[in-house]
Amino acid sequence: MHNKPSYDITDTLASVTGKVNSVDWILLGICIIAVMFSLSCSPGKTFSSPVANSKEGLPAAQKSTITLSAAASTKNVLETIAKKFQTSSGIQVKINTGASSTLANQINAGAPADLFLAANTQWADEVVNAGKASKKERLLTNRLVIVVPESNPAAIESPQDLNKKEVKRIALAGENVPAGIYATQALTKLGFIEEFTTDKKIVRGQDVRTALSYVERGEVEAGIVYSTDVPIASGVKQVYEFDSSLHDEIVYVLVTLKAAESNKSVSYFAAYLRTPEAIDIYARFGFDYLEITDVAGVE
Repeated sequence: MHNKPSYDITDTLASVTGKVNSVDWILLGICIIAVMFSLSCSPGKTFSSPVANSKEGLPAAQKSTITLSAAASTKNVLETIAKKFQTSSGIQVKINTGASSTLANQINAGAPADLFLAANTQWADEVVNAGKASKKERLLTNRLVIVVPESNPAAIESPQDLNKKEVKRIALAGENVPAGIYATQALTKLGFIEEFTTDKKIVRGQDVRTALSYVERGEVEAGIVYSTDVPIASGVKQVYEFDSSLHDEIVYVLVTLKAAESNKSVSYFAAYLRTPEAIDIYARFGFDYLEITDVAGVE
């Protein structure tokens, strides 16, 4: 009579478990090798907006400096926006500021520029009518105000106070400059412009920032500038805001020039000017952003 071999249940479980574990490890190894091979064959990708990484995929010739000619009143806000754009994209933005009238004439005479931000539609249209533009769009608006030296020596509180004998000089931007045009319109509707001109009270600056500087230095008793100029001024305060019905709508028009229409860097920056980040900066500097409701291609 033969004795049957005895089986230990513990040994049996250990044997089965060992086999399963071996198979699992082999399969896991195969999977790891397959994944690594797949990654080594696939190009790396960065999933982000073209505005945030606008330098990606651009030809080397288009990664250089963008030139933006802009109304003097936008100097500080645009410098802030351009700095943030450069940090995120690596694309430099050179900002050339001055009177919109002067900049438009320079562009029409052949001065290099990719974008033009005019402080009214008139000077934007001058560039468009000269055949220099491919697109224009409304971007920002502003307000017209009376500013005085901090001490307000003539006690000015309203346009009527500009008629006081204590007021010898009133600073305005040039006659062809948007801020000067808006100021002239307001004073004309109020019935003061002829008298102020006859009495030689009006002193004109080459642009709105020059007019503001006259007030800062105390060379005039008052000035008419944009509300956004006040926070960046020294020793100046705002005493009155004109009703918008007294002058044409204050609108900043962004013009893309034909010379730059194929440059992707320019289109990325133009798009960046409408991002939430840029809109927040406009608000911090006192500008009102205009929704993209009026974009016109130019033939």
